[in-house]
Amino acid sequence: MTSPPKTGNFDEKPPLNVEEYDKSIRLFCGAYEEMFKLTHCYLRAILPKQARVLIVGAGTGMEISELAPLNPGWSFCGVDPSANMLALARKKILEKNLACEIELRKGYVDNLKEEEVFDAATCILVMHFLKDDGAKLELLESISKRLKSGAPFVLIDGFGEPGSMDFEEIKVAWKNYPIISGVPGEIVENIFNEVIMKTVQFVPEARIMELLETAGFTRVSKYFSGFLYGGWISYKK
Repeated sequence: MTSPPKTGNFDEKPPLNVEEYDKSIRLFCGAYEEMFKLTHCYLRAILPKQARVLIVGAGTGMEISELAPLNPGWSFCGVDPSANMLALARKKILEKNLACEIELRKGYVDNLKEEEVFDAATCILVMHFLKDDGAKLELLESISKRLKSGAPFVLIDGFGEPGSMDFEEIKVAWKNYPIISGVPGEIVENIFNEVIMKTVQFVPEARIMELLETAGFTRVSKYFSGFLYGGWISYKK
């Protein structure tokens, strides 16, 4: 087995303070909360009342906080390499007193037993930390292996071609999102230059389609777009 892809471990090399993540991501990621609500709407339209859902990159528990309260028959397995992020997720889950079965595991998808299969999976704001040198595909293939045939897979990721006219124009618009929320312009510039553009490995949307198909997914459709982030739903072949 190849070594598991390293997907943004906030313990080893945090791009920002873990305790500030929930606040910062809302300032710098346009429509952050809406992307989870739209994902929820889509999965409720597809999944039965009893389903097992894999959350890749569980982070601070945003997916589970959104999906679990109205779907008590769903169970969740969240994996993440960051113990600090998972500690925040556990705190949220306890505060919400959720009734469904929830398991959080420190590690990567490849650490799951191969016989563990799921009815659906999400990978939100995770894959873009990986370079397109085989690591993105490896992550998608590891997810595909743990899904039942026909199971839906939600991917939300950064996309675009840095340096292109469209990319640079959208990036300027994106910078205005935190600015109109009150973040000083010099701080925005610093975060874009030193964090976002150095850690997010953007690839064109056509490449994301190619990666999904190669990893064993079909019927890909886009359901979300916000600046340089897109959301796609596909199905395990």
